[in-house]
Amino acid sequence: MSHAQQHVLASAIVLALIVVFGIHVFLFPMYTSNPPARHIKISTYEQALCRTTLKNIRIPPEWRNPCPKYGIVSAVQGGRLGNQIWEYVSVWATARRTGLEPFMPRCILKTLEEYFENLSIPPLSYIGRCNLDVSQVVNSLGQWNSTEQNIIIPRHAAYWSLILVWLDDVRREFTFKPNLRAYAEKVLKEVAEEFNLSEPTFVSIHIRRTDYVDYLWQKLKIRPAPVSYYFAAMDYFIGKYRNVVFVVTSDNIVWCKYNLNSKRHRIKFVSDMNARGPGKDLAVLSACNHSIIDYGTYGSFGAILAAGETVVYNVTTYFSTLIAEVLPNWKIMS
Repeated sequence: MSHAQQHVLASAIVLALIVVFGIHVFLFPMYTSNPPARHIKISTYEQALCRTTLKNIRIPPEWRNPCPKYGIVSAVQGGRLGNQIWEYVSVWATARRTGLEPFMPRCILKTLEEYFENLSIPPLSYIGRCNLDVSQVVNSLGQWNSTEQNIIIPRHAAYWSLILVWLDDVRREFTFKPNLRAYAEKVLKEVAEEFNLSEPTFVSIHIRRTDYVDYLWQKLKIRPAPVSYYFAAMDYFIGKYRNVVFVVTSDNIVWCKYNLNSKRHRIKFVSDMNARGPGKDLAVLSACNHSIIDYGTYGSFGAILAAGETVVYNVTTYFSTLIAEVLPNWKIMS
């Protein structure tokens, strides 16, 4: 075979490969019946939003919602009770702002339904048989630009600026179960009797310690609130109201008893030694007249439920400080 013939043969082979490649890439996809999967069953997607394994449940026909015509709003489970409350209320407020249907993962609802009754958002399992287009998922209101899109709020989210628009409705949404309401009333009644006060002014103090001490340093490069902050906040309320009693809750009540030992203030420590009653403590916080908090989702929401005057520790750009810059009855103190 001559050199010219070899060159022609090589060119023909290259051309044939190009044609085959072109057919494979551009023509075959037009006829394929299995395009890349973009849809997933919501029952499967719900599990991906939870930290714990969900059990398969049979949904009675009367509980089944029709598949949403447009997008939905939901959230990823993260953190403890305070975080999951804010995840829930962020979904609630986002749905109200956008008109999309809200649904919560069962893992978050299971946590909240231990403490609250008649929550309005249904579980995702009610539409578990429906499909979700994962290509139409965004994780914030700022990214949302179409009613076809689904907003899945990330774990630990606290969309406080949305929530502040509807505070009275938020408080109605979170109604404690009767046993917790009764517990809070009993605690405050006993505290009033202990200090022999017929018309006390209850000021709750929530102090966040344990893992949050490391979190503050790693995330914000700040130290925990000093003991002087809590005494300054207490002195503020004593100077403004009569018969003030301070009701202290914390995830480290031992630290509180050691550091808030004062004969000048009426102080009652009510948390369990092992912080095993988060629902009880939150009910007490909500039943008080006013609030002192340092930081964290739990204490901030307790103050919102109490709806009185709140003193908050000054942490620049932190969400509880930002709330205090908006609400007239919240005061920032260093």
